[in-house]
Amino acid sequence: AVEYYKELTVWNGTLNYPSIYRGYPTPEIDAAWRRISQDVKFIRLTREQVLKLGKEVTPSKVKLRDEDGGGYLTSLEFPHQLHCLDRLRKYSYREYYEISDPDFHVNPELFRMHLDHCVEILRQSLMCSADVGMITFEWVRGFNSPYPDFNTRHQCRNFEKILSWASDNAVHVRQGHISRFGDEVDLPEGP
Repeated sequence: AVEYYKELTVWNGTLNYPSIYRGYPTPEIDAAWRRISQDVKFIRLTREQVLKLGKEVTPSKVKLRDEDGGGYLTSLEFPHQLHCLDRLRKYSYREYYEISDPDFHVNPELFRMHLDHCVEILRQSLMCSADVGMITFEWVRGFNSPYPDFNTRHQCRNFEKILSWASDNAVHVRQGHISRFGDEVDLPEGP
């Protein structure tokens, strides 16, 4: 599932680069973000695969029904991280989103906790991967300080192949089928 591009990828870090993921909210921008975050489905793992993750198979783990293929409900990490980044993006345009997104006003305390959680998740992810690529600086007319050249080279994973793998391995469970079996034990609080 994980494949790296053979050639280094040059990021376009220009301040006004017209990416589908940035700018004032539009249905197209929202759809692009949904595709790389919310639309990525759950994955099924076997008991052995859960153990290989270093996780215990406890009575609180969410199991899938045998008629839905059995196993344990899991998710890749990147859609959660991108969801968090999207949540922060939406907050930066809150005048637009607070009208249509009930999360913005139904429970302000929970919403703030969610935003803080997202900042913390992204901080941990960035510090874990700690990109050591180098940013050079240029002299630019009209600027008195050195101007950073954010068009840097990176060894990237093929994201589209990862999305394709996630789609091929997605759990397709009917509505209402992710439910309790009756033998689970609730954790006293979220992990």
